Amino acid sequence: MQTADLVQQLMALPLPDRVTVAQALWQSIDEGLAPDVADDPKETIQTALRRDAELTSGAASGRTHEEVMDAVRRALACFFTTEYLTF
Repeated sequence: MQTADLVQQLMALPLPDRVTVAQALWQSIDEGLAPDVADDPKETIQTALRRDAELTSGAASGRTHEEVMDAVRRALACFFTTEYLTF
């Protein structure tokens, strides 16, 4: 089965089923992360709080959703068309 066909079928699922699939996929991605990234929730929370403070103070600037998605597409050299990756 082609990935595009699978995505089309998954998008046709009711929202609760799409959420279940998304959670399972995200879990599989999370499990593939380096242990130092995924296994220390205290450090993760500290990093999130630090980044929030940087954004709030103006010391750092954020990116729009579209900018992030464009960067992800480039990084993954994704063969999907944007119609499948727009949210």
